[in-house]
Amino acid sequence: MAMSAVSRRPLVLLLAALLFIVACAPAAEAPKTQPQQATGKTPFPTQGQPKYGGVLNIVQTDDPPNFDLYSNSTYAMQQFTWAAYNNLVIFDPYDPTKIVPDAAERWEMSKEGKEVTFYLHKNIKFHNGSPLTAADVKFSLEWVKDPPKGVVSTRRDNLKPIERIETPDDYTVRLVLSRPYAALLPMLAQGWMGLYSKAFVEPKGHKIVEKEIMGSGAFKFKEYVRGISIEMVKNPDYWQPGVPYLDGIKSYIIADKGTRFAALRTGNLDMNGVDVLEGEELEKTLAGKINIERGTNIGWSTVNMNFDRKPFSDLRVRKAVSLAIDRPGFIKAIQQGAGVIGGYVPPTSAFALPTGELMKLPGYGPDVEANRAEARRLLAEAGYPNGFDTTFTVRKGSEDLAVYVNDQIKKVGINAPLRILDSGPAYDAAVKREFDILPWGHGLALDDPDAHYSELYLCGAPRDYSGMCDQKVTELFLKQSQELDPEKRKRLVWDLEQYAVPLSIKIVLAWGSYRNATWHYVKGFFHGPSGPAYNTRHYKQVWLDK
Repeated sequence: MAMSAVSRRPLVLLLAALLFIVACAPAAEAPKTQPQQATGKTPFPTQGQPKYGGVLNIVQTDDPPNFDLYSNSTYAMQQFTWAAYNNLVIFDPYDPTKIVPDAAERWEMSKEGKEVTFYLHKNIKFHNGSPLTAADVKFSLEWVKDPPKGVVSTRRDNLKPIERIETPDDYTVRLVLSRPYAALLPMLAQGWMGLYSKAFVEPKGHKIVEKEIMGSGAFKFKEYVRGISIEMVKNPDYWQPGVPYLDGIKSYIIADKGTRFAALRTGNLDMNGVDVLEGEELEKTLAGKINIERGTNIGWSTVNMNFDRKPFSDLRVRKAVSLAIDRPGFIKAIQQGAGVIGGYVPPTSAFALPTGELMKLPGYGPDVEANRAEARRLLAEAGYPNGFDTTFTVRKGSEDLAVYVNDQIKKVGINAPLRILDSGPAYDAAVKREFDILPWGHGLALDDPDAHYSELYLCGAPRDYSGMCDQKVTELFLKQSQELDPEKRKRLVWDLEQYAVPLSIKIVLAWGSYRNATWHYVKGFFHGPSGPAYNTRHYKQVWLDK
């Protein structure tokens, strides 16, 4: 069905009737067992005896830019769109360290690690009734790897080691790799790799996926009312027996933080992320009725500077901006003390640069005033002894980040008024690099150096909004990417971090943590460490105990 902009109705649609809260026991812990393959049994373990029916009410801060999984990187479309698709493989919804079958019932890897063969289920149908075959898998993966002219593929380089894709028959797909690639299965399992229908897309053109959602997943598109909500409904012909349990999913669009929290507290939302203070309030007032899952995020706050616009082509200027920003102050003021300082690799990763080494990098040292003195010296050396004027381009919802950074760089003489844009125009400005300085919050589905660097920091990386290119970064990246010994690879990643982070391809302010509040009656949902839960929002295993 098409993406339409229906005239805006009052938000009273959401908040008119407040629900009475009924005291019940807290939800049981998620099962530790792995999901089963869909071979006649319910494919996922459950928390108690599942019930069918009900609509899961969730929320997002703004409208989706469009409906295309491959070009986007925002939860504002992925958190409902992915429910309409299948991947080849997915992460276990209860254990993000494990990968389990989805459209592929099984797979085999050659001894040298350069060929992976997937065998597809033979009963999968797209929402229009056409079968999902190897041709659709080939079409989809080739699109991600080598997008059509004029089309953006955000995770393009995630599949770069795939040399070619073979389809020996309608239900077999063989990936031939140019080198061993340990991160291949995680790359394919992330919640952005839904499979498109070749027969649906080709006659209508590639842009059709921006306007219509037509996959093979457990939920189908129903309605989009711009500024109000997006609705997905149960696919009654879904190929996996027993699921989904829900009748549908409804994502409300609520820009105001206080309104979102009020909707959660009153039960109009079934779950939502909360900050530190909100979480503490819920635990005091709704103990036993709302569960709060906590963890470390693969999400972080950044500042991007346009490398093609002076003065940001000058490394001294970029370093000065980094040195001007008080990172611990950002964690205290904006993240309520819940952030963690880190480099380009998450600080909780096995590959993270040791803290002592990180503190030696520009902008990370604990003496903020000494950092700013060095920033002023670098600006003067670059020809800006009195600082300079520039502009900030800000995505709506990131105002706190932008205001903080703006205040910090003023202390070294950099003045920049804010230009605030909705998500769609902000993404356009980022991709087209129509900005001077761009504060941005990032999230990633995978905790692996290959995922981070290929998507964000290599030459031409889809989310390197700065446009900078340094060949040594690429050389150091390839060394670690091909090293299969974990300890040796870790040392190579450290070398990469120590060289790349001071270039300020992006300035990393801090990594975040998450708190996901869920009403006790929501069963089977595990948010997971990927921030907006990019890898768990297919909702097949979720049910409501009402």
